[in-house]
Amino acid sequence: MPVRLIVYPPDTAALTRWVDEGARLRIGRGADCDLVLAHPSVSRAHAELVEGGGHWRLNDLGSKNGTFIDGIATLGQMLPHTAWLRLGDVHCEFEVFDDAQARSLRERQQERRALSMAATRRIAARHDADSLLDDVLRGVVELAGCSRGFMLLANANDFAVCASLLLDPAAMDPAVFHGSVGAVQRALESGQPVVVNHVDREPWLARRRSVAGSGLQSLVCLPLLDHGRTVGAIYADRREAGEPITDFDLELLGAFAESATLWLLARRAMQSLDSAPRWGTVVHRDSAEAAP
Repeated sequence: MPVRLIVYPPDTAALTRWVDEGARLRIGRGADCDLVLAHPSVSRAHAELVEGGGHWRLNDLGSKNGTFIDGIATLGQMLPHTAWLRLGDVHCEFEVFDDAQARSLRERQQERRALSMAATRRIAARHDADSLLDDVLRGVVELAGCSRGFMLLANANDFAVCASLLLDPAAMDPAVFHGSVGAVQRALESGQPVVVNHVDREPWLARRRSVAGSGLQSLVCLPLLDHGRTVGAIYADRREAGEPITDFDLELLGAFAESATLWLLARRAMQSLDSAPRWGTVVHRDSAEAAP
């Protein structure tokens, strides 16, 4: 039966790999591995998943920081149908599925791709700014499997909260906001997405009292970029357990955010024209000044 391995690298989207019956998955930091984990605690050739006789086995390949199954160090061991693995400091979720379950989960990816395309078409059809902002934010929250969020857009030398979903903009001062201000700051400063699937495993988040006490499970923050310049960000999070935010999800979110940024900038440019001098007025004035 096929297995799904979900890897949770720190600060980024989870990596999902399906391994078919009879196959082998070599995992490590080296470029020649089947699954490359670019984390310093992972050895170049760390471990491998191998199937034989209807059973899956995890073998350590002489790693420096060890291989663990449900918290117990191992050099090689048969795996149960579900288990938490740890390679160095990287946690992984292992689960065996039958063919029908695997097919259903893989088809769900296509459904999510269709959802992304529908959300993109929806924002392209919007003409008023408020509806556009709300649709962009809702699209990210839904695609990420989150429950609430907000959007920032550049305003002079700062950023302004221009849309929110299940969050009161008036209550988003860092002193009272029970989300992650740090995740937003990282995304704005680095221009890179920030994804956290297990808040309690991230030291830079777990030690913040406001975040730890809020019960947050997962979050994502996407920068909005215009030719490398950060023009905003979209933040979403959830307190409920749910499917991890994977590399596939991040691909969909990135494409949607890129399209959304283009439409937001276009709408902002059109709005700025409302107060701009009219060309006809300029031409008329020039003609009047040139008259004898």
